[in-house]
Amino acid sequence: MSFALIWPFFISPIIGFLIGGIPTAYIVSKSVAGIDPREFGSGSVSTRNTIRAAGLWPWGTITFSVDIIKGALAVAIVEYLIAPIVETSSEGFYTQFYVILCAIAAVAGHCWMPYLGFKGGKGLGTCLGLFVYIYWSTAIFWMFAVFIMIRVSGFSGIGACWALIFISPFWYLIDTISASLGLTDLFLAFWPHIYFTNGQLGWPFILLYALGVWLVITIRHFPEFRKIKRGETKAWNSLKTTEMLK
Repeated sequence: MSFALIWPFFISPIIGFLIGGIPTAYIVSKSVAGIDPREFGSGSVSTRNTIRAAGLWPWGTITFSVDIIKGALAVAIVEYLIAPIVETSSEGFYTQFYVILCAIAAVAGHCWMPYLGFKGGKGLGTCLGLFVYIYWSTAIFWMFAVFIMIRVSGFSGIGACWALIFISPFWYLIDTISASLGLTDLFLAFWPHIYFTNGQLGWPFILLYALGVWLVITIRHFPEFRKIKRGETKAWNSLKTTEMLK
């Protein structure tokens, strides 16, 4: 393996962590309302806490939009600027790993922001943006799964973590359909990433990325799980829609 194929393994997660760790909620809340989200509301540097501090429109919306974009931006930089131009299947295979490392690190960066003493948000907005970037239909599927699991569990964190478990089976189904029906050209036309192999995501994304992101977000939600166990958090199904944002 040449040096050109090795060095992106080291730089890709750094790029992901630093860009994913941009503290959008802190910047917006501090600039607009003079509030440090780490010392307000839930203490999370998140869209929901920004809404508490500065309102849903436009500041909460802006925060959520930037959190979605920043993970995708990090991966795009790695995919098109850092990764070598790929012409063989083996190099394309390595490029998948560069993107996976960057994407997982971007979610981790949002959860533990290096600019704020490694305090951060819950990673859900950045995770959603990465799903849109990697394969857009995944974002729709995940949001639907999150809604169902929140209804079942009653809690947003538990619902989001459970919904992530279904991403690997979903991607496996997508790959199986594309292979069995010969729809590779159709899939590539919708989202022509250079790391796709014959129009398929392949096992690195199906296993490593989906499960890696699930692990990061689940660990980040441990404090919330402990609050639920102690009875300190109200179930969402007991709240009104307006109360869910408070």
